[in-house]
Amino acid sequence: ANRRTIAALRETPSDRSLQILAHLLITKQEYFDRLAGRNSTGFDFWPPLAIDECEQLFRSTQEQYSRLIDGANDDLLDHTTSYKTSEGIPYENSYRELLTHVLFHSSIHRGNVVLKMREEGLKPPMIDYIVYLRETDNG
Repeated sequence: ANRRTIAALRETPSDRSLQILAHLLITKQEYFDRLAGRNSTGFDFWPPLAIDECEQLFRSTQEQYSRLIDGANDDLLDHTTSYKTSEGIPYENSYRELLTHVLFHSSIHRGNVVLKMREEGLKPPMIDYIVYLRETDNG
């Protein structure tokens, strides 16, 4: 879905949609950093990124999450990790909870991108999971 969103924004640029996509991707990276035990205090979740930077960030986070998920089992998913929010507030959550948040957060903001593109008269990407399954013969 992120790949399709990037392709759509490359074809029909939208500054606000690009800003939302950048937020989605940087947040995905930041939550991976939290899973890895890296500090996220003071992090900027709304950086201005160009489409090429978004694509590069997409590729790197996709690779990181793929490696993590490929090796995941219930023990890892239930493992609790400590982190601090960008404001420095400490929390603990399981990998499962953080990964679920990343999934839902990404879905919400891809929906925001689609809505914004429609409002601007642009053709948004087809990002429904069932469409992906049908097109890849997995459905």
